[in-house]
Amino acid sequence: MAMTYLRRCGIEIADHLRYNVALRELVARLRFERHRRRRPIDETDAVKTIARLCVSARGAHDQSLLLTIEDEIRGRIATTDLSHVDWADIEPRFGKGQVNKGVILKPWIGPHERGVVFVSFEYQWLRLLRMRNLYEFAQRYALVLSPSWSPPHSVHLYAIAAQYPAPIFSLISNANDLRIIPRLSPKFVMVPLYASNWVHAELYSPVPYPRKDIDIVMLANFGIYKRHLALFRALRRLPRSLRVVLIGRADSGRTRDTIMREAAAYGVADRIEVRVGVSDEEVAQSLARSRISIILSKREGSCVAVVESLFADTPVGVLDDAEIGSKVFINSATGRLLKEKNLASELMDFLEHAAEYHPRQWALESKIDCYGSTEVLNRYIRDEMLASGQEWTRDIAVHHWRPNPELLFPQDKESMHESCADIEQRFGIAIGPV
Repeated sequence: MAMTYLRRCGIEIADHLRYNVALRELVARLRFERHRRRRPIDETDAVKTIARLCVSARGAHDQSLLLTIEDEIRGRIATTDLSHVDWADIEPRFGKGQVNKGVILKPWIGPHERGVVFVSFEYQWLRLLRMRNLYEFAQRYALVLSPSWSPPHSVHLYAIAAQYPAPIFSLISNANDLRIIPRLSPKFVMVPLYASNWVHAELYSPVPYPRKDIDIVMLANFGIYKRHLALFRALRRLPRSLRVVLIGRADSGRTRDTIMREAAAYGVADRIEVRVGVSDEEVAQSLARSRISIILSKREGSCVAVVESLFADTPVGVLDDAEIGSKVFINSATGRLLKEKNLASELMDFLEHAAEYHPRQWALESKIDCYGSTEVLNRYIRDEMLASGQEWTRDIAVHHWRPNPELLFPQDKESMHESCADIEQRFGIAIGPV
């Protein structure tokens, strides 16, 4: 018992320190001062210093400190020859010549009408720098990037902005990105869409409320930032009769065993079902069979699981102080903002009123699915292309994420084969899954 108590205390203390604003600010300031004085020995070392400064920027809460760090990064980028950087030494995943989390949304039509390429996840952006002729690629294709985290400061973002020879369309992970990203580089043309805006609603079949047989579902990887501990703490005060299902995968060395050990520290290991390696179909079915879905992270990117739950017609609970993009989709029709201090009682009340929500109807009417989002993205790109003197005779294809970006219709996939082959032959890099 004593060991279990000590383990639980350790988990709680680590979580408190991780999200303590004052401590985060202090660490960010100390890291900044330390790395600002550092004089790199070569270009690769300079980029490593920039990467460390980006960590400080993500931790900065004070606006004046954040702007100071951004100024320092901007100066370092301006004085660093990025063409001589060994990116494989910066990003271990750089070496692959395959942008598998990318998709061609529109083929190159001709010298007066560019195609469109969409790439998600920061480490994938760097792979574009492997191209034999990045300037020619930029002349033939408009580039759309989708960040995965917020705040968006990363060496990946700064690098692609510095080296890409044309304006770049950027989606967001948080509404704050609309003002932050353009501040980091004037090359970005902002599009108010999230990674969670690309869910295909037809893949989710709602289950009538009386037939739902799972009380709480949590769709989240096992990373520490997902904060399963908050659920385990609340479960100690919730009825044992509740059926709680966790669906996820290993992340940063944390596995199913890690989750079970944490649950055991709270004495609730026998009250959860942990599912790993399940199919997309099973994920959709589990979401639809659940009375409520919860996300307990305090800070991350867009969080696609929120919108997946909405289209499964399952209301979602998100912490009221969470800094995650999809929090903007939580309202009286779709779910609740939960106070962690009273999480157990708030979850019980949420469950008691779960049948009163209509999340799928709201999500469809609000057009936050892949169809509606394609309309928005197409409009932004089309207007920008026309304003720059380009022609526009063909709209972009509809794509969705599951879990990587892919074209929705078979005929669109067929029509992009030639472009895929041309890009690989001409620029030495493949766009799309293996």
